[in-house]
Amino acid sequence: MYGSFTVMDLDGLSFSSAALAPEELYELVRQGDPWFAATENMAIVCSRQGYHHIADVALELWDGEPPADPEGQAGTAAEPMRSSSGRVRAGNSMGNGGPVLDLGEPAALWSVRAQRIKKASQAVVYFSSDEAYDDEDDDDGGYPEGLEEFRIQFWPAARPLGY
Repeated sequence: MYGSFTVMDLDGLSFSSAALAPEELYELVRQGDPWFAATENMAIVCSRQGYHHIADVALELWDGEPPADPEGQAGTAAEPMRSSSGRVRAGNSMGNGGPVLDLGEPAALWSVRAQRIKKASQAVVYFSSDEAYDDEDDDDGGYPEGLEEFRIQFWPAARPLGY
């Protein structure tokens, strides 16, 4: 993870006048709260554990609103998201993407809950955007793992009358 990741519709960005540009969406989450924001065909999640680390990400499809985190350990945020293809995947800024989640219905509005679960209390080194990150800065030559986990849950949004 390079500070953030996206959940993107396989159709790509929406050019609807109602959709935020990726830069606008990123600006919403970069500065603090909220750490999750969504627009048509795209959502973005910003880490609160640091810039360089490996995070676990799970995308889930539910028939209705899933139960809240029973342990109460997850930070949660919820947003509506329209998906034109009905197929989404998580991806990072390096172009690497995870498996596709088939939502089963194209051109639909979804309720999306993002849960951020802090998993470790390790010290994390932060790098400013003008500093170059060097793998040799890590003792083992790699990125820290196990700092946080993200669960992104989709379920059908309540349809307004006339939808």
